[in-house]
Amino acid sequence: MADGERVFSKTELYNQPFPWTIISGQVLELGEFIPRHPGGALIRRAIGEDATDLFLSHHAPSSRAAEVLQRYRIGRLDGREAVDIPELWKRRPLQKIIWERLRSAGVDLRATVPVAEGLAFLMLGIFLLWAWLCYVRGWWRLDIALAWFWWRHLDAGLHASMHGDFRYSCWSQKVLRRVYGLLSHRAVEYYCGARELKGMGMSKHWWHHVFPNDPGRDPDWSTMTGVAWVRRHRSAQWHPCHLWQCWYWLPIATLVEPVLELLQVACSGLEAVAAVLEPPLAGDLLPRLLHAAGLWLEICINPGFQLASFLVQPFWKALRTLLLARAVSRLVLYPFSEVQHYMPEHIDLQDKGEEWVVGQLRRTANLRFLSWPVWLLDFLMFHGDSHQIEHHLWPAMSFVQYHRASRVVKTTCADLGLPYHSVGYWDGYRKILGQISEHAAPGTPGGGRAGLRKRYLSDTAASPDSNRLAEEPDLTIRPEFPRRTRRRTTGSSSSASDAG
Repeated sequence: MADGERVFSKTELYNQPFPWTIISGQVLELGEFIPRHPGGALIRRAIGEDATDLFLSHHAPSSRAAEVLQRYRIGRLDGREAVDIPELWKRRPLQKIIWERLRSAGVDLRATVPVAEGLAFLMLGIFLLWAWLCYVRGWWRLDIALAWFWWRHLDAGLHASMHGDFRYSCWSQKVLRRVYGLLSHRAVEYYCGARELKGMGMSKHWWHHVFPNDPGRDPDWSTMTGVAWVRRHRSAQWHPCHLWQCWYWLPIATLVEPVLELLQVACSGLEAVAAVLEPPLAGDLLPRLLHAAGLWLEICINPGFQLASFLVQPFWKALRTLLLARAVSRLVLYPFSEVQHYMPEHIDLQDKGEEWVVGQLRRTANLRFLSWPVWLLDFLMFHGDSHQIEHHLWPAMSFVQYHRASRVVKTTCADLGLPYHSVGYWDGYRKILGQISEHAAPGTPGGGRAGLRKRYLSDTAASPDSNRLAEEPDLTIRPEFPRRTRRRTTGSSSSASDAG
């Protein structure tokens, strides 16, 4: 630490007029750096946050990024040890080894040819053809058979565009992000943050990346806690009806929850129109108008809602097709969207002093496919859930590179004795059924999300200060998440559906 370096408290930082971030205790002023950032808008996610883990997962140890950022260092955070990036890599030897092996294998985060972009534009064209055949021509069998695929593809496309998969050119990145954002409009806030923030700060999805499968801090766990039709974890409140959940979980998952979600989305659409006609608060009309237009476009075209078919086809035929398509989608996508995100069997095994990369490996899993046609279908859905391990280790990696990266990570984990979880498709169903059966009885009360967070804080307080400073961002700057916050739409276990 330089003599006379300014020490900032968090209160002081939040009152500063310039954008800032914290990396390993160092306070950086980002105002001049934001327009020069090679990664584009991603740097805006770090504003006002501790971005240590994000920085190390986006930049290799050999990267010059740390040297560049030193020019923007203006001080250190009060109560935190300011550690230079080279020294921080020495404290994370396992993550450094995995990065170095990835580089040695010649696997880059970005593909050298625009395969992802070409595939995305091709798939969007095929989707429009499918939508015309199903919604306008009334091919209901094709609708039921493939609605799940297109539903997942559109959500995965928005997810990929947010992470920068399509950054071969700025034009393709911008166009694909807008198109997928319109077709999956309800998920934009989850992935990109509230539109009022204009891309600044951590969205719910980025918090999921920082704390995957952590019941107290991962917002994706909102569907596993609180009041739920089907109880699959002790953190969810138990009710007498859960004694019968082994019998009723299937109709709840395939019929009741989809119908409730359709009603919820219809109410949201009407509220968006009402906000345009009679706004509850003063403000610009254009953002409300764009939000209403985007929401109703998704309701019309997205395979999960299909309003366009109701405008052309007989009402009862369109309704029957939609409900059957939703039921099939839930059944097919359950293992995709649930198993690798919710791994409660590994939660209590956490060592509070473990390295960041070990926590990521322990709390994520890949889906294992044994036949190439199934693998191809998953590839056309941009590997949205099947390569969670590689995606969490390197969030900016293009899905085109996942297959090669997975070989590197699997070999490295075997050599170093690190966890590497992979779950077969039908194994996923067995896990879900096991969770439903195990938590049908009252058992030990879990205390909800607040109790889990309290337990985490007490465990952390008992751990050595050096480990906490080196590996854990300060808890006081983390937001709390409401129970029903995630608005993803594919294969979730609650009416506020989520997929991964």
